[in-house]
Amino acid sequence: MKGFQAVLMQHMNKHQLLQTGDKVLVGCSGGIDSMVLLYFLNSIKADLGISVAAVHVDHMLRGEESDKDRLFTEKIAKQWGIECFSRAIPIPAILEKRGGNKQQVCRTERYNYFLEVMKQTGATKFATAHHADDQLETILMSGVRGSLQDGSFGMLASRPFGNGQLIRPLLAVVKEQISAYAKSLNIPYREDSSNAEAAYTRNRLRQNVLPLLKEENSKVSQNFVELAEDMQQDQQFLQELAQQKLQQLIRIESGKVFLSAKSFRVEAHALQKRMVLLLLNYLYNPKQVPLTRQLVEQMQEMMQSSSGTVFLHLPQHYIAIRQYDTVLLGRQSQEAVAELTTINITADWTPIFDGRRFKVIPTVPQEQIEDSTTWYFQAPETASFFLRNRKPGDRILLTGMNHPKKLSRLMIDEKIPVPMRESWPVITTDKNELLLVPGLRPSALVSRQKRDGDNWVLIEQLL
Repeated sequence: MKGFQAVLMQHMNKHQLLQTGDKVLVGCSGGIDSMVLLYFLNSIKADLGISVAAVHVDHMLRGEESDKDRLFTEKIAKQWGIECFSRAIPIPAILEKRGGNKQQVCRTERYNYFLEVMKQTGATKFATAHHADDQLETILMSGVRGSLQDGSFGMLASRPFGNGQLIRPLLAVVKEQISAYAKSLNIPYREDSSNAEAAYTRNRLRQNVLPLLKEENSKVSQNFVELAEDMQQDQQFLQELAQQKLQQLIRIESGKVFLSAKSFRVEAHALQKRMVLLLLNYLYNPKQVPLTRQLVEQMQEMMQSSSGTVFLHLPQHYIAIRQYDTVLLGRQSQEAVAELTTINITADWTPIFDGRRFKVIPTVPQEQIEDSTTWYFQAPETASFFLRNRKPGDRILLTGMNHPKKLSRLMIDEKIPVPMRESWPVITTDKNELLLVPGLRPSALVSRQKRDGDNWVLIEQLL
């Protein structure tokens, strides 16, 4: 099987997967793919100047069958003179206690153990047995689910893992080639009965879709591997460019992210999508929250304007708010805002409340204040203005409406969490006319542009 080995060596050299002195830990389930990988790397370790060890996880999901997989892997590794690390992880008990998606929990627990063994052994590389057919399945699954890959298209031949690298030496070959190699060398392996279960999307694709694609072109998996490599190179360039652009746009304070919608939307559409993904990464781990195309498009859409106020509720109680040109991303509090003592707004800045401060001055030429919004309006020269909490019965006259709207109804329409509604701040005149509901809506009494008769200006600054 020199052809098989030559293809793997060419693939590993192309992607520089192994270097002299590497300590390689091979994830080994006992199945045909991982046993072939373990055998192959062990057979070339002297030539490459590397060392090889195996690691196995028993998820305790298939009773005696999975226990036998563990004993088999340990036995064969010993016969081949390979050190083997193994652990039984009680996935059923973990699921009962914590809940969650079974496959995701298995992967998380399994990879945590792999990282532990890498640290214990000083391994520099962790090798998995993913092959070309797996790459095709992965890309198809992303398309079926409508998920977006963050900076990659399919699986990478190599990526950072712990203090080393995760490598995939078999990505250049398909299942048929692996099976033929195992048969020619009598490499022992065990079959995992769960691989045939139709309950899993990947299994259904493997059983029903891949055979049809291979009827059209027997090299379809290899073609997708090449496509993935080309796309990954493009993705890497765009991802790095998006990261550079985003760092110039954002400001992070107290766990909140601020940026300008105008500055965002002048960037190329391809960069906008990636910048949104990077923005969401500041909030939570994307591996735990599906980043759907719809979510990304909603984020892009809210930043295509700098007028009005838009709320976008994100997974895990996060929220994105665009108030005119300023966009804020952060955790959505489910607790009531602290009680606000009524504050007289004058030409001096008010105390900071909920990340904002205010002042009201006559409409005279003024210097532009950073991160501020100005609201022009008309009121008697002797008028007073106040910042206070919302009160029952408060109404606000909105642009385009003939009659004031109940502020409570507006908050329901804007999906403001119930605990936050009662103590939401408002800015009023001494006649109890609402000028502005900060972070929500301005009234029709104020305008971003000075109108005839406007003699006051309210300045709102985000801090």
